[in-house]
Amino acid sequence: MPTYTHRLSATPSVCRTALFVALGLGIGASHIHAQEPPGPEASQVAVQEDEEAASGFALPNSDKLRVRLSFMAGHIHDAAVATLGFEKQGRLGYAIIGLFGDLSERVSYLIEVNPVNETRPLPACGEAGFFYPNTPQEIGPVVPCEPDGRLRVDDYRFVALDPVNQQGPIRQAHLRYDGDRFGLTFGRFMLPTGFDWEAMGSFSAKDATHIQRINAESNFGLGLDYALTDWATVSGAAFLGDGNKFRDYDYFYFQDGSFDSNSALTTLVSGRIEPLDGLDLRAAWKNGFTGSKVERLPNFYASKRHDDAVVVSAQYRVNQYARVFGEYARYTWGLTNTSAELLELDTGPLDKPGYYVGADVSAPVTRDMRVGTVVTHEELSRDDSLIALLDLEGSDVRLGEKERSTAVRVYADFKNAVTVALTYNDHSNPYRWVSGIEPIAGPNPEASNSGSNKWGLIVRFRLQ
Repeated sequence: MPTYTHRLSATPSVCRTALFVALGLGIGASHIHAQEPPGPEASQVAVQEDEEAASGFALPNSDKLRVRLSFMAGHIHDAAVATLGFEKQGRLGYAIIGLFGDLSERVSYLIEVNPVNETRPLPACGEAGFFYPNTPQEIGPVVPCEPDGRLRVDDYRFVALDPVNQQGPIRQAHLRYDGDRFGLTFGRFMLPTGFDWEAMGSFSAKDATHIQRINAESNFGLGLDYALTDWATVSGAAFLGDGNKFRDYDYFYFQDGSFDSNSALTTLVSGRIEPLDGLDLRAAWKNGFTGSKVERLPNFYASKRHDDAVVVSAQYRVNQYARVFGEYARYTWGLTNTSAELLELDTGPLDKPGYYVGADVSAPVTRDMRVGTVVTHEELSRDDSLIALLDLEGSDVRLGEKERSTAVRVYADFKNAVTVALTYNDHSNPYRWVSGIEPIAGPNPEASNSGSNKWGLIVRFRLQ
């Protein structure tokens, strides 16, 4: 198709005349500016320029501002929420807008906003014949129940496809300083506890292992890391301690989990070494508390708990298409001794050990596409504060039982940007009635025989 160009032309004499006029105006303007103080119009222009500079700036092709988009959604069948026929779920897991860049040679920033925030349990209104631990207590602040509280109970009955806890829509927001070997992070960030759940081949909270979901904690604090060598790094963090309180049934009047009801900071020390090509070894130690002992309002569901963890992780990558991995975790939860005394309960700290192992094998189909499968098997103690309480009360619940899961994922990855996966999680929960999954009296006639099994289709993409 032809291109038409229109040009403005001028004779040489006209050009010379215009040039002389421009120079004369410029010299005259500079002479006036040098002789007279700026008038009100000039001051107004200066103020306008200052306001425009303060309002923002454009950074085309700059390292100071970059944008990353992440999206995950799925159609899931979850038998754990089958009551009233809610087992089929089509939901967004996350829709993250990430802004990041370099403020200087040493200082960078990251801000991630995700409007999908469904990980926090809600106060349930209850139901005849069912037990819901998240029913509001009559001790403490008045907490109205919510109808959706029957679906957002605990780690065993939930709707979120994303396991990460947030501060409202803020997933992460922090500044980072990078020295030659030393790094410093301040703000809300992901804690370096074990492997990242997505990096280990999990596609949503429905097929991720329970250990991966517990470790996927974002919290506010200060993080340090130091590179000992090119293959060894140590890290430490001090942060607010209430990020995981809901996992041990510390509902704490259903207040915002981003607030810190405990006066002491939680600490985390972790390390990573890669002694051989393809071998990744990690270890993390966490010590802290969640909740607080409210002496004027003694309440089991609003009390001080232990929140300690030891996590050891290993991964060996055979080549770019095959790897094996696993993690061992021992969590220490349960009431502190002072809270147990206040509540007159003969219970205290509880160990919650477990492990998972997995393998990821894939193969290229075309230059831009590969297909693969990820399989994990997990066994984790079911012990926590609620199980200990029910055991003391003489119900048909005992400490020492385990939950087990075997998850299989089959995926297709396109250009490392778009991934489509089919997932299946065969999950065994020894006490389903404790989470309101089935009635106290027996099996739920409205639920399928699959108990807590989950399967579905997941789609995710990343644009950076």
